Amino acid sequence: MSYETLDRIADSYIPLLVVCCLISMVMPFQRGVAAAGLVAARFVLLVALVAMVYIWMFADAHWAIWPALGRLDYSTHTALALVLVMFLWVWVARLRWLWIGSFIAYVLLMRYQAYHTFLDMVTTGLVVGACGSGILYIYRRLQGRVDHS
Repeated sequence: MSYETLDRIADSYIPLLVVCCLISMVMPFQRGVAAAGLVAARFVLLVALVAMVYIWMFADAHWAIWPALGRLDYSTHTALALVLVMFLWVWVARLRWLWIGSFIAYVLLMRYQAYHTFLDMVTTGLVVGACGSGILYIYRRLQGRVDHS
């Protein structure tokens, strides 16, 4: 395949994940209007995860965090794809291996297309993955408190 074709495939991955996230977010509506609170909670979770990606991006742009680590580059593509996959991992568990497989394929495609080095993507993934896991943990704890009230 040509570079341009692979570029179009890479460019379509994140929008496709967003569509999957939005579909999984509204799935509780199948259970009735009472699920509106759950949909709203999932929406807030998704916004928090995406906001965290861009907070890191702006922090890196301002303080040059990744370049200070040895000519590295914060990979917004990796970060955004990772948090969307994390969201889907939680809410569409029966397709977990699809989500992780697609993410690995995306990382390999980004490397093949020379968007980022593996070290760029791994360091970004470690930081964003840790923060995203923290956000998911807090969400679960808060959700548990709401469910038990």
